Amino acid sequence: MSLQATNVCVVDGDDNVVQEATLETDPDAIELFLAKWGIHLKRVGLEAFSYSAWLFTALSEKGRAVICLESRHAKAALNAMLNKTDRNAKGIAHMMRTGWFRTVHVKSESAQPLRAPLVGRKAMRGKMLGMENMIRGLLRSFGLKVGEISVGRFDARVREIMAGKRESEAIVAPLFDARNAMRLQLTKLHRLPLVAARSDSAVRRMMTVPPVGALVALTFRATVDDPARFKKSTNVGAHFGPTPRRYQSGQTDRIGSIFKCGDELTRAIP
Repeated sequence: MSLQATNVCVVDGDDNVVQEATLETDPDAIELFLAKWGIHLKRVGLEAFSYSAWLFTALSEKGRAVICLESRHAKAALNAMLNKTDRNAKGIAHMMRTGWFRTVHVKSESAQPLRAPLVGRKAMRGKMLGMENMIRGLLRSFGLKVGEISVGRFDARVREIMAGKRESEAIVAPLFDARNAMRLQLTKLHRLPLVAARSDSAVRRMMTVPPVGALVALTFRATVDDPARFKKSTNVGAHFGPTPRRYQSGQTDRIGSIFKCGDELTRAIP
């Protein structure tokens, strides 16, 4: 699958290819292709990528038994083949036929609006901090040091050390204005998760546990989505990556760093 095109392969129970085609990445086009024979499809597999949630939801609403495949597991399986190309969708179709695949939970429609403002806020905050670091670096070339300063006092501090230095001001001023504009938009983005947290009963309940705040509770709520998909509460930590790696072979038993798999947003909430 890609942003422009999707390669589709349909196989029967004996692994014979019924039909192959390259279609537009659009649920209506894919559904039209799958429905034209009038046969029952046991499974429809999608390899996880940026459009997976959209295609998964749209095809599920059309009555298809859609399964989203874990991309690393699919890659390992397809690497065992002699030739792995984007057109060789038969490999994924074969995985669906045999059942040798690992599914990925697709965020529900209710979780998507909770997650989107968190991702936008994190991205804007990273850009703003990057701009601040750039300003610090440029000022150092003129022998000016901002030093350790709070976000709120950054503006006043930069203006203070640039006073009377026209050569540095001409270069830094446009970047400084861009940083201030980012900070204004970050403030707007920061309000969106807070509003969403107030309207969600599960988030408000988690916020009663000190020191859990609105951002932490909302992020956990949006990334877990459906608690019923975890058989035990201890599986949640392993799902999001804080569980240490472990290697055992003979008398060797070594514990390493954490996995860092799963949703990164849950492990680092700035």
